[in-house]
Amino acid sequence: RGVDKSDQTIDGQSKGGPVSAGGAVKSALTRLFNRGTKDSDPWKVELGLLNDGRPRLEPGSGGRVVPIFDDQPSTIIAYSLSSVDYENQFNFFTTSGPSNETSSAAGSRDDRNIDYIQQRSGMRRTTSGNKQVGGITGDRKNIERQMLIRGKSHIKHTFRDFDSKGQVVCKFVCTTYWAVQFHAVRQAFLTPSSSQSNSRDSSASVSSESNSIPSIDIESSYIQSLSAACEWAVSGGKSGASFSKTDDGRFIVKCISRTELQMFLDCAPAYFEYLSKAFFHGLPTVLCKIVGVYQIGYHNRATGKRTMEQVAVMQNIFHGRKISRVFDLKGSLRGRFTQQSTDKDAAGKAPSMGNHYGSSNDLAEMDQPLIDDISKTRYPDADTAVRNQRSKNDASQQGDGNDYAGPSVPTLLDGDFLEFTGGRPLPLSDRSKAAFTMSILNDTLFLSIINVLDYSILVGIDEEKHELVVGIIDYMRQYDILKQMERVGKSLPMVVGSEAPTIIQPPLYKSRFTNAMERYFMTVPSKWTSI
Repeated sequence: RGVDKSDQTIDGQSKGGPVSAGGAVKSALTRLFNRGTKDSDPWKVELGLLNDGRPRLEPGSGGRVVPIFDDQPSTIIAYSLSSVDYENQFNFFTTSGPSNETSSAAGSRDDRNIDYIQQRSGMRRTTSGNKQVGGITGDRKNIERQMLIRGKSHIKHTFRDFDSKGQVVCKFVCTTYWAVQFHAVRQAFLTPSSSQSNSRDSSASVSSESNSIPSIDIESSYIQSLSAACEWAVSGGKSGASFSKTDDGRFIVKCISRTELQMFLDCAPAYFEYLSKAFFHGLPTVLCKIVGVYQIGYHNRATGKRTMEQVAVMQNIFHGRKISRVFDLKGSLRGRFTQQSTDKDAAGKAPSMGNHYGSSNDLAEMDQPLIDDISKTRYPDADTAVRNQRSKNDASQQGDGNDYAGPSVPTLLDGDFLEFTGGRPLPLSDRSKAAFTMSILNDTLFLSIINVLDYSILVGIDEEKHELVVGIIDYMRQYDILKQMERVGKSLPMVVGSEAPTIIQPPLYKSRFTNAMERYFMTVPSKWTSI
């Protein structure tokens, strides 16, 4: 009784006393089945970061595990796309759903408008057997058919997360709009073979390469990219929209308003038809491809937080590039100037265009055959329509998503561009200028037809390769009553001599945009230039 409790062992024996056989067995069993602390439990495995990714959610199709993080909305999309429920609904649309009505059968006004664009481009309407598209057979025919489906294929997926007691702790919902059509867009424009058609081999080799089955699963790589994304601060924009960028740098996730979502859903069939003309019939375009539109939301019952937002997933046209300067051009000078560039120029950190490209001999070196015959080019990634010959290793295989011009490279506007070039047009080779001009005319005509305005072109300068990477962005807003009121309000200062407002009717916006592109860029002739 005089022995202190601290001098006793777990099995009740004193430190110095003898241990009986029964006490030894009891001590061994206690150590074996001890579940007191995680440090003394040899069978417990720590999940680490995955412990915050809701590991109790059901695995997806094929046993795929996609963690969901509350601060990464793209993970909700990735989990939904990999789920069994989404796969079943997608298979329903592709087999017995309203998928037999294509745009060709509809015979709508949009089809005639696309034909008009083709006629202006100097291209003739082609069939699936034309060698211009590499001989569309098998999967390529199916992709084109799915892209031209007129019937809606929206998929709504609701799922829940439970705690250890089986109580619902969080409810998620993800609506995938035009699932079948966007799946076809991803299969067409994200296929590695579609971005490797710049080979200098004969057309027969290109045809065989285009018809080959992709070596990787496009949809699986897309889900893997969306499974990890982080917030991305973008400078230069006035809309205040929030952005996220996937960790591999392939995609940009942009939050859009309900108005932009509804407007895009209304003109989505025309958008898919236009992309089908670009990929399967060689229509030049520099539209930054939107590869998915979603509405996601969740309700965390533990914290009481509710959220519902609409997002658009688009290609990162600067992926795998060393971009030193980024310009967002609209063709207007009203309010299109940043103070950051002024400070840098005053400090001598922003030299003019002449310091970058040097003499006319350096400009002549840039004048290389950038793009082969436009009528034979499928233009799968025509966002890089103005470029030199690519390196043999495709940028999408580099896996370096940090090359994008992020917050360290501010986005400059039209006034900064003119200051950078010294008021002179930026020189392009004859082939690049022809492809660029044709793409701008096609895209602006298409956007004007569907009553879209306030778009801009993103121009990135890769000075290491003397290349321009371009893409038209922000083309999800139509000319509605709100834009009309905004135009009237901004037109009032014109009475006192101010410049014209940036918001005007779509046909006038198209004309101003195309005229500005002619002023911003010029052709540099070479010994191959024909007069």
